[in-house]
Amino acid sequence: MEPAGTSLPGEAVAPGRPETDAGDRTERRPELEIGAHVSSSVLGAGMVVMPPVVAALAGGHSLLVWSAHILLGGSISLMLALLVRARLRPASLAGAVGALLGSWAERAVNGVFAVAFTAGQAAIAWFASTCLLTAANGSLPRPGADGLLLALGILVVAVLAALTPLSLPAAVLRLRSWVAGAVALACAAWGWPAASAVGSHTPLAPSGLSPGGAQWLALAALFFAGVGWESVTSVVPAVAAGPRRTAAGVALGVASVAIVYLGLAAVHRLAAGEPAAPGPVSAPLRWVLAGATAAVLISYVFTNVRTAARIAARLRPGEPAPSERGPGRALIAAVGVACCAFACTGVRDGAVPLLLLGPAVAAMTGFDLAAVAAVRCGGPLMRSAGALVLLVLAGMAVLAVPFLLGG
Repeated sequence: MEPAGTSLPGEAVAPGRPETDAGDRTERRPELEIGAHVSSSVLGAGMVVMPPVVAALAGGHSLLVWSAHILLGGSISLMLALLVRARLRPASLAGAVGALLGSWAERAVNGVFAVAFTAGQAAIAWFASTCLLTAANGSLPRPGADGLLLALGILVVAVLAALTPLSLPAAVLRLRSWVAGAVALACAAWGWPAASAVGSHTPLAPSGLSPGGAQWLALAALFFAGVGWESVTSVVPAVAAGPRRTAAGVALGVASVAIVYLGLAAVHRLAAGEPAAPGPVSAPLRWVLAGATAAVLISYVFTNVRTAARIAARLRPGEPAPSERGPGRALIAAVGVACCAFACTGVRDGAVPLLLLGPAVAAMTGFDLAAVAAVRCGGPLMRSAGALVLLVLAGMAVLAVPFLLGG
C-alpha cells in the first residue's frame, strides 16, 4: 500500500507505485496496458514488509495464506474491471463507488483511507526500525522505547521531506518498484530478518495468538500488500477494451503479482528452513540489508504521507481537488502527527501486523462498497459476483474476529 504508481482507493494515484504517464500509453495492447497497471499498482512496499511478517505469523502455511489473498484480490480486481469498463470514466475507487452509489460512498472510502494510510505508515516505520535494531543486535528486538524512537525518527525524516518541494520523477518511481523487489529478494534469500521462536516478544507477531488466530491475522494484514487491486477503475475505462481483453489484462496482472509474491514467500521459506544454512547473517551483511530496507521504506513513507494528505483534502465540504503541487503543508504536517500517534501505539508485541489492520479494514471497506455497487448496478452475472464477494468478505470477518479476540 503506497503512492507512486497507480490509483489508490482514495486517490487518483496509488500510494507507493510509479505514476502512470499518459505519454507512456503508446500502442501497447490493451491486455498489456491493464496487466502492467495492475501489477505496478499492487507491487510496492508490501514486497519488503509482508514476506517476513507472514512468515512470522503463518509459519509453514505462509504460501497458503499468500495464495488465498491473491485469489481473493484478483477476483475483486476482475469484478471491478468488468463493472466499470463501459459504465464510468477513469477514476479512483472512491470516485467509482461514488458515481455508482452516491457521494456518501466516495466520502466513506476517502475517510477510511485517509485514516488507514497514517496507520500504514506507522507500520512501515516500525518494520524499518525493527530491521535496523536486528542489524545491531543480531536478532529480532523486543518491542520497546528503542524501537519507538527509531520508528518516530523515520517518520519525522519522511514527513520533513514531504513538507519540502521535493518530488520524485515518474522514472524514479518506476525504478523504485524494481529496487524494492531486489531488496525483498535479497532479504528473502538470506531469510532475514529471521522469524523468532513461537511466543517470542517481537514487533512482527503478537505472542498470545493461537496458530489459527495468527494465520487469520496474516491474511487480514495482507490487504496492505493488496492495495492496488482496485487500480483497474482508472485504467480499464481509459483503455476501453472489450470484456475478454479486459479479463485477460487483469489475469496478466494477477499472474505477475502471484509470481512475485509467491516467489518471495517460497524463497523466504526455503532460506529459513534450510538445514545446511551457514549460520547467522554476518554483521556487515545485516547492515547492508537493513540500510537498503530502511532507505526504500522511507521513500515510500515520503510519498504515502502526501497521498494521505491529498485524500484527506477531499473530505472538506466543497474543497476542490488538490492542485498539481499537492496538498497544503499544514495538512501534510497533520498527517505526520497522526502517523506518529499511531506509531506510539505500537510499543507491544506484533506492532507491525496490528497496525497493518488499519489499511486492511480500509481496503475491505472499499471492496465491500464496490461489491454493493456490483449488486445494485450490474447485470445478472455481475450481481452474482458482487454477492459472492460480499459473502466471502463477511465470512472472513465472522471467522477471523473470534480467533483474533480469543487469541
